[in-house]
Amino acid sequence: MRVGALFRVTMILVFLQIALGGLITLFSFTPIPHIINGFVVLGLAIVILIVAQTLKPPFRPLRGLSIGLVLATVVQIILGFIALGENEVVTWVHLLIAVGIYGMVVAGTFMSMRLDHNSRAQSTASTGP
Repeated sequence: MRVGALFRVTMILVFLQIALGGLITLFSFTPIPHIINGFVVLGLAIVILIVAQTLKPPFRPLRGLSIGLVLATVVQIILGFIALGENEVVTWVHLLIAVGIYGMVVAGTFMSMRLDHNSRAQSTASTGP
């Protein structure tokens, strides 16, 4: 599976995650879907990490981004369970990290698109017309 497709799916799930968090905050929605989706995002981040680390040829910016994505998601899950105790400061930090994770996923999507484009260009240039 291409890393770009993984980033796109993760981007949609992180956006859904932020929306579910808003429902919890504004309307006292049950946090169970938010928690489940958070672990799904962590699973996808780990898959992205594995795929990005095994890319041939290696693409270092994507490798670093995938490591940061997994670390930020783990911190986010820990803060999420602390935020369940109604601590407002931790809840705001949780939101800020969520926006950072969303930014990393969007950046990873565009990096993987660039990687796909460059690899296609190199393969057509090497085969010739």
